Amino acid sequence: MLLSTLNYNQPELTDNLVEQLKRDNTFSQHELMVVDNGSTKELAKSTTHKLPENLFFGGGLNVIMDYFLSTKHKYFVLFNNDLIFHGPRLLTNMIKEMEDNDLSLYSPSIINTGADQCYWKQMWNWGTYSVRQTLFIDFMCPIFRRDIAEVIIKYPEELFLGWGPDFYSGIIAEENNLKVGVSDNITLSHLVSQTFKTGAIEIAESDFCKQADGNMHNYFLNSPYKDKFIEFRQKGSTYNA
Repeated sequence: MLLSTLNYNQPELTDNLVEQLKRDNTFSQHELMVVDNGSTKELAKSTTHKLPENLFFGGGLNVIMDYFLSTKHKYFVLFNNDLIFHGPRLLTNMIKEMEDNDLSLYSPSIINTGADQCYWKQMWNWGTYSVRQTLFIDFMCPIFRRDIAEVIIKYPEELFLGWGPDFYSGIIAEENNLKVGVSDNITLSHLVSQTFKTGAIEIAESDFCKQADGNMHNYFLNSPYKDKFIEFRQKGSTYNA
């Protein structure tokens, strides 16, 4: 599996993520791809690839997917660098759950480290002791199987800020009869919006969200996926297991 993450001016968080992953005794069997996304400050010690400018989440995701498709890996995972977890057997167990449930796109359930939890309720841990099949996953720790990556190939340029690839992937999966799921057996903790909270980027979070949301809506509402986008948003916000 290709283990990847994006870093922008947060070397401590990125290196901490890698140290957590190293606790898995299969770590050395996987390929690590730490992409510096045009940082203006010091690089993470774990950096393996460097981009000359900040392509943001969606642009960085396209870079990683393009590299993945040039390899022979069956899976790739894109970790947000602000995830906290205990690493032993994490990688092994996530892959096993994907294989046991024949999933093309998968995520652990997510707990935000604050009072507010993920808006998309399918990402919560619902205590089912199962992997729940869902329409889409929020991209905090998505794992892609090769088949869905080979269909997507590249995300639309309009989604470069990172809002929308989650819906796009779910829609593409449904069109191709591929399964998407969230695990209630594995839960990761998400620090949330650390790029903004730590002052790593000179953009106000509210301004970024407004632009990213506008780009996403403009793309989907003017695409053949309009109805599915509206459906997925409604079902994701009212989900109940």
